[in-house]
Amino acid sequence: MAAQCDASCVKAADCYSEIGISIAHDSFNRFLTRQSLTNEALWKEVEPYVEKTSGWFVLDDTVIDKIHSKFIEMTYYQWSGKHHKVVKGIGLISLVWTDGSYTYPLDYRLYDPDEDEMSKNDHFRAMIQIAIDRGFTPSVILFDSWYSGIENLKFIRNLGLNWFTRLKKNRQVNPDRSGNVGVGSLTLPADGLEVHLKKYGFIRIFHSVNPRGKDRYWATNILQMDYADRKNLQSICWTIENYHRVIKEICCLEKCPVRKRIAQKNHINCALRAYLRFEFEHYNTGNSPYLIKWEIQKVGINSFLKDKIAR
Repeated sequence: MAAQCDASCVKAADCYSEIGISIAHDSFNRFLTRQSLTNEALWKEVEPYVEKTSGWFVLDDTVIDKIHSKFIEMTYYQWSGKHHKVVKGIGLISLVWTDGSYTYPLDYRLYDPDEDEMSKNDHFRAMIQIAIDRGFTPSVILFDSWYSGIENLKFIRNLGLNWFTRLKKNRQVNPDRSGNVGVGSLTLPADGLEVHLKKYGFIRIFHSVNPRGKDRYWATNILQMDYADRKNLQSICWTIENYHRVIKEICCLEKCPVRKRIAQKNHINCALRAYLRFEFEHYNTGNSPYLIKWEIQKVGINSFLKDKIAR
């Protein structure tokens, strides 16, 4: 929560020595390589803060940059929305719950097909199933176009749940029983259009334009959805992007140089649980994670200034 530097074992030991606690850097290394911090531990901390019968689920993935790494395990070349190209990194797939004000990670998976032979879509369905088994009934499940395949859509429908996603412009739909055409070829009214999605069934699709002037196509199985509902859900989708930014910028998610697979897994678990502390404080005080982080940093800056002025 406090670190601005790389979250290395050596620097962790150095910080503790400054407050009179002697812990060798090897102790931190053993913690990362011998413990097994699980998704279940994350869930137990989150459970008291979420409402199982309301709110929205948002699922997406992000790449934990390891662009210059040659020896860190569990890194794969993957498409990065940040860099707009394929880069080397660790794939993190997250399921978050939000009520529009607070965002909590319910579950996460690390993309590591060499170890578990699971695709990102496999992880997507597994996390939703576990959440439903825990008693959740979200209003809508929201996700990006990467996860909008027919198998995922039918999986959610079979659970009796609603979904909202983006579609690529070449997805085939039948608007008037005259044959399938690409979504991008249609002129869509503001309140959307009911169409038949190939191999799925009837859905409602919408069109919007992002700030860069790029067309976006949205789809849902809620056939009565209108413009206002679509705008609201579109803003809810953005909560997971804010979540990704916070865990990377203030929770040191990307700033760990350890090489072993288990050590990276445990560091990521700790980073996500550090995020929970920020969000719990946000819940209790109303302060944003960035303001809470600044209050921590300000102590060190004040101490530095007092020392320099005294000299």
